[in-house]
Formats: sequence, C-alpha cells, structure tokens
Amino acid sequence: MRLPFLLLLLAGGTWTCLAADGSPPNGSPPFVWIDSADPAAAAIRQTGEQLINRVGNLLIFEVERNIADKGLVKSLDVVHLKNLSLPKPEPGRPRVTAIKRTSLALRDPANQPDTADRAALDKINLALTEGDDVPMLLIQRLEPANAPVEWRVYRPITAMPQCLKCHGPQESLLPEIRDYLTRQYPEDKAIDYAAYQWRGVIRVSLAAAEPVASGKTK
Repeated sequence: MRLPFLLLLLAGGTWTCLAADGSPPNGSPPFVWIDSADPAAAAIRQTGEQLINRVGNLLIFEVERNIADKGLVKSLDVVHLKNLSLPKPEPGRPRVTAIKRTSLALRDPANQPDTADRAALDKINLALTEGDDVPMLLIQRLEPANAPVEWRVYRPITAMPQCLKCHGPQESLLPEIRDYLTRQYPEDKAIDYAAYQWRGVIRVSLAAAEPVASGKTK
C-alpha cells in the first residue's frame, strides 16, 4: 500500500461545516465522479486545492497559537476556523459555497457526512483496505433538481503525532482531556488513532464560474 502526500491535520477540537448560509447540509442530491485530471474541471480543481491548502495552514496556525497561549486543555473548547469567511467571488472563477471537514469516525455530530460525502469517505477507505493508492483529490459534480450544479473537491487528511494528544488511544490521553471529551462529546469516535493514520477529508463546495461580462462596445 502506498499513501500519497496527505494534508497533515493538527487539530484537537471540533470544526463545524461552514456554508454560505452558515448551516450544515442535511443531505445531498445525485452526483457523478469527475476525473481530477479532466481539463474541463481544471478551474474547479485549482480553486478547491488552493482553498484546502489555506484551510490546512490556518488550522495548524490556530491550534499552535491557542496551545501556546492557553495550554492544551484550555484550547479544547476552540471551534477551529469559526471566524473564517468564504472567499469573495472573483469574476471568471468558481465560487466557493461551503467548507467542511468530515470523517467516518466523528467527534462532533454536526460534521456528519451526507450521502456524497460518505461516498468519498468510502472510496478512500476501500483503497486503504485493498492496498491501493489513495487518491490525492476526489471531485464530484452534484446535480440537484431545479437548482445550480454543485462541485465538490475532497482531500484526505491524516493525523500528525501531535494530534494524538486528543485523538490517540484513550488510555494514553491525559485524564483532564478524557474528562473533557466525555462531557462534551459523549458519542466521540475520533480516538484511538495512530500517527499518520487517515483521519477523514476536507471538502470544498463550489459553484461554476459565472461568465465574465464583456466590455461595452461603442
């Protein structure tokens, strides 16, 4: 089994889906898989990748800053990226409509995968189980009835050794961390990870670029 480079996630708390209306999605319409190498999806892929890279860097920065300022235990109540706003639309570029992190083993129920998310998670999980190469990116096109097409770009994320302070084997967690997680997340499944083990995905949802208005002619 060969794992490609995965975005390394340093995170100990929770992160709720950030959507254009501020609420997590409850379901998903039918979708099709898109080849990430398809030139027709190049703008979607590029915009999604760039934002996922930005999100990963912000996660790492925020966690490190809070741990340095407050200590590990007092940083557990931080909701990562709570102040992150969606990028402003750019003419001729795909528009970002939502950012989400989800997993097959959740800590926060608010991050529950919908049908399309689950298909992406299952696809990665199957590749790992069968010893195949894990895709670096997954792209879907969702086709809701009587609504604009939604594109999704997924990237797998894995756990850094630092993540194990909050996501490692239960018996290795500090007592105060175990107590906090038990109180805040009684259904917590995001524990018992090993270093560099697959953790879940970051997903960026996008709408196709609006046509650029042509200049006025005299």
